[in-house]
Amino acid sequence: MQDARKLLVYGEARELAVAVYQLTLGFPAAERFGLTQQVRRAAVSVGSNIAEGCGRKGSRALVPFLYYAIGSAKELEFQIELSVSLGYCEPTEANAVLERILRTRGMLIRLEVAIRRRLEGSKSSPPTPHSPPSQPR
Repeated sequence: MQDARKLLVYGEARELAVAVYQLTLGFPAAERFGLTQQVRRAAVSVGSNIAEGCGRKGSRALVPFLYYAIGSAKELEFQIELSVSLGYCEPTEANAVLERILRTRGMLIRLEVAIRRRLEGSKSSPPTPHSPPSQPR
């Protein structure tokens, strides 16, 4: 178990959610229970998955939650693009959020790769002085 607040990507995900909430304030009232809710839910899901994964035991348990967070970021990207197409927000405002999504997703991917590499590296430990080296195949 680790403290999610120590991860830079956690703070980035929180800022992404805040930016999405601010962007959706201008969405039509008729979308309050439609696209507005979906966009906000996806934005919150990114950080929530990081937090939940950090609450599990060990880095190996965190990896699937990073995948979920990456998926939520992709979902959010589509929803923001759709919002622009529907005229619910200004393209310049949406582009700022889209850039934040890309940055957050990139951080998530780099974290997942780093954890996977570390886990794979820990599987192959060097031989101890009392054990014979492994035979080449």
